[in-house]
Amino acid sequence: MSGSDKRKYKRLTIKLDLSYRKVNSTTKKSHAGCTVNVSPGGLYFETAADVFKPGSLLKVELSIPPTSGLLEFGGSISGLGKVLRVHTISGSRTDTELPSVRSGVALEFCQPLKLSM
Repeated sequence: MSGSDKRKYKRLTIKLDLSYRKVNSTTKKSHAGCTVNVSPGGLYFETAADVFKPGSLLKVELSIPPTSGLLEFGGSISGLGKVLRVHTISGSRTDTELPSVRSGVALEFCQPLKLSM
């Protein structure tokens, strides 16, 4: 680990569709987002929603696309995470359908994610 990067885990830059909802929320509505990077300890994602507060718990599910020789039919991984940081992002992106003003959310996993096929 370099002196400037104090992360426990190496991050993988990968774009995956993500759905999430607040734990213990009165509504069961899920929101959508897209990962920017993922590691065994957490992830960073962007979303149009702005309903986050540091310390909030989210139930997240990441869609894994089909991959030849690895996960032939695709699947998903899911688990719980705690919001660490939130910031507003402005500016257009051509690689996603998210609006030009969106939230960037850093999430730390509370437990290892579970794979579903």
